[in-house]
Amino acid sequence: MNISPFFAELMPVYDAELEDLMSDSEGRPALKKRLNEKRQQFAHLLPMIEYSPEMVAVVFYNAFSFTSPAMMKAIVASEPDGDDFIPWDQLQENLSIADWAQEFVDAATNADGGDVFLVITAALEYLRIKGGHHSAHSAVETDETEDDDRDVYDSDDDGGDMSDLESSGSSWLSEQGFESLDPEKS
Repeated sequence: MNISPFFAELMPVYDAELEDLMSDSEGRPALKKRLNEKRQQFAHLLPMIEYSPEMVAVVFYNAFSFTSPAMMKAIVASEPDGDDFIPWDQLQENLSIADWAQEFVDAATNADGGDVFLVITAALEYLRIKGGHHSAHSAVETDETEDDDRDVYDSDDDGGDMSDLESSGSSWLSEQGFESLDPEKS
């Protein structure tokens, strides 16, 4: 599945937000309780939809059923500020909304930026359900890991040997006032 950079970045943050809700501080399951708390706070969370949509989107956990996978794939491959981003009016005709979630949808559509937020939220839920975000997330992780490996293994030094490193470490420790670890210098 082709995922835009916007959703590739946002999905792991959404996953982390959900993970935080999964259990309480003692490790006991708490998702249902914490989702209910978030839903009760929805009106207070709405101002966050433009700068932290993932924190509000969790309210819609399991709220949508998707009837047009092709439309959802088009959304997750696009950017919210692009001309090809499907509007909420068009999207809502192609999904089912759980009865309990309708009041939250109504509140969101009345908020500034609410229509775009709902499309983003539906896309996050689609990615969560379909698991398609793992490939995008893995690609991001692979790139970061490769960069990290290059920093460690592709340095300009000649590699030296371990005795050079031990000698340097021992010298530094001596300069700091510690006893030398090198038995030859003792």
